[in-house]
Amino acid sequence: MNLQHTQLLVSVRNCAEIAPAITGGCEILDFKDPARGALGQVDESTLEMVLEYCQQSSVTIPLSMALGELCEWKTEQKSLKFPSEIAYLKLGFSQCSESRLWVKEWRNLIQSIEESSGHQHQWIAVAYADWKRADSLSPFEILEAASENRCAGLLIDTFSKQNGRLLDLLSPDFLSELIELARSRELIVALAGSLRIQDLEILADLGPDIIGIRGAACLGHSRTSEIQESAVRTFRKQMNFRQKSMQSG
Repeated sequence: MNLQHTQLLVSVRNCAEIAPAITGGCEILDFKDPARGALGQVDESTLEMVLEYCQQSSVTIPLSMALGELCEWKTEQKSLKFPSEIAYLKLGFSQCSESRLWVKEWRNLIQSIEESSGHQHQWIAVAYADWKRADSLSPFEILEAASENRCAGLLIDTFSKQNGRLLDLLSPDFLSELIELARSRELIVALAGSLRIQDLEILADLGPDIIGIRGAACLGHSRTSEIQESAVRTFRKQMNFRQKSMQSG
């Protein structure tokens, strides 16, 4: 059982969603386009606007960004420059299960981005609870690769948002073993995947470093709806309650 403070990450898609997320209690602000998949990358113009908004509004919490899937970087022309204000960069590995070169391609992408950007980022490797559906590697394989490639952390998420939520796909025992191993490799651990308030009792016992939400922060729990300050606040309040219960119990 881990009794350290768990941070709340909220994924936003535009400037209008930033204030509700932060006012509601978000501690890590993540930029993601939910219409483009589990790790949909926002376009360059949106990124420029949200970063300008954060600067003008004196946003001081850490910033994060989804970069999509490694396979997309081989087929799409994307900018390799990301500003230093973005602390965390997240990347998934769908369609990589049959590739013998995915780790090398990942290393090359990290090097290209950091050379183009002129600085290093904290990389978050994304493992999928439904990795077979995603044609990805198992969470334990992603964990080992993350450890060997100076990543800051591991995110366990769901690839298909119609194929079950995180706790439908992975048991608490599986997640506990994964978290313990990640910590032994000095990786921060984030959990996401259509999480709901009712999941927090189990999540509090697992004690991840970060819990990430999108749908639970939106109107009607729909990840493509708008972020609601009240939804974020309710989720954060319940996180605090569960954490205090664990500490006092």
